[in-house]
Amino acid sequence: MPCYTRIKIGTLKICDDVKGQRLGEGAIGLALWYWQKSMLDQIYVTVFSKHNSLIRILKSFGFTSGGRKGEEEVFYKDKKKLSYDDSKKSFPYLNPSFKRGGYLPIEDHYHDQMFQFSELKQTHQEEAVLAASNGITKIYVATPYSQPDYDPGDIIFVYRQHLGARKTYRYVVTSFCTLVERIPVKVDGVKIKLYSEFIEYLGNKTVLPEEEIFKMYEKKNVYALTLLYNGYFGAGNNVAHYKLKEEGLFEGHPYGVKLNADQVIKIMKMGGKNEKDIIVN
Repeated sequence: MPCYTRIKIGTLKICDDVKGQRLGEGAIGLALWYWQKSMLDQIYVTVFSKHNSLIRILKSFGFTSGGRKGEEEVFYKDKKKLSYDDSKKSFPYLNPSFKRGGYLPIEDHYHDQMFQFSELKQTHQEEAVLAASNGITKIYVATPYSQPDYDPGDIIFVYRQHLGARKTYRYVVTSFCTLVERIPVKVDGVKIKLYSEFIEYLGNKTVLPEEEIFKMYEKKNVYALTLLYNGYFGAGNNVAHYKLKEEGLFEGHPYGVKLNADQVIKIMKMGGKNEKDIIVN
């Protein structure tokens, strides 16, 4: 690899007793967020060939081999050579060709466990040590009245609902994700997936306890939405419902609101994000 100013990821070591907690995916995600803030074009890490699981994670995030450095192989990611055929490979950047966006309503309790970096100002949030909290890929179980109009590639704003409070001020957009997959589990009461298949699909990517999953499976419509946690606005930058409504960006039920690309960018800016920091053109 030619001489170049890059971000280097230091030593990554996950103890055997915490395997399955998705700490590797979470650690790479944190490193890539740091890289995004640095404004540098490349990030790299050196890995011994015996670390197969780490290499698989790196490749899933779009890292490619750049040769060897002594006994280790160099894997790097270049902002100018991102692959958009898989949203994880371009993480944390959004696909510049996205067409639309929407909102995903999540109760405060589950939001705070699922999106642990999406902090709120002057609000106590419950911490959770869960595999789904650690990972960048999440699965949300939706039980809407009708089929949700989401397509893979849509930009999904996470809409935190503070139960027991007036939505105008305490319901806020905290985060943004890319929809990776929408799986129908039950549609109009018809089971598309058996309960055992549903549980297996969710794996360790949901924060829901099994008793809650079982209750949701009894609903008329059940969908499993796989999300890639691309970013968050942070305490003091979350966008309240009343601001979105004032700008004509939130009319009706969250599941029913559809946003065009310009409206998605507008909400990003309202949350303090610069377009060029999240989209590489």
